[in-house]
Amino acid sequence: MSNDVTDKTAKELFAPADPVETTRDRIIVEALNLFYAHGFHAVGLDHILREVGVTKTTFYNHFESKDDLIIAAIEKRGRWESASYRRTVDHFSDGTPRGTILAFFDALDLWFNDPDYRGCLFVKACTEFPAKNDPVHIAAAATIDQTKTALTDLCRQAGADDVDALAGRMELLLEGALAVRLIHGDDSTAAAARVVAERLLDAHCGGESESGTG
Repeated sequence: MSNDVTDKTAKELFAPADPVETTRDRIIVEALNLFYAHGFHAVGLDHILREVGVTKTTFYNHFESKDDLIIAAIEKRGRWESASYRRTVDHFSDGTPRGTILAFFDALDLWFNDPDYRGCLFVKACTEFPAKNDPVHIAAAATIDQTKTALTDLCRQAGADDVDALAGRMELLLEGALAVRLIHGDDSTAAAARVVAERLLDAHCGGESESGTG
């Protein structure tokens, strides 16, 4: 783990990965901020346009509909978050597959304890657009699926006896931590899930847990 990780706030570690330069980008970012703070259905298009200071004509030059804007916002947040999450995981990881898997939970714990954290945008999107064939749901779920893919590769590298089973359980722990944090507001949820993750790694990959408990 890098020595400077404790000197960085979660907001700094999860900072946007690309600049906001065009009118289209400004609309997306303002919408993203409003959606994250208030929800997708609660924020009207007129509200977004007032905040950005553009007309509907300008909006429709860039987007076909509000749902089109929501998908663009989800995709941009996905790019920002994926890059930032990888950086944060790298800060916590010891460089081994096992250490990197556990660093997923360390990064989530840092995120949960940020005062501006208001839940996972992608989980919220899947909740507000529950139909599996809804384009918004598909876009949000695709971002979440990237984590499962990364976990599957890491579980394979760690020598798991059943790669798919272990990766699925790790994903369940991460998504479960997100849900419990959203419902109960418990900042320690990711840290608690990490303890279970250590035990699963011991069971599927062998070795001693970091805490010395089996």
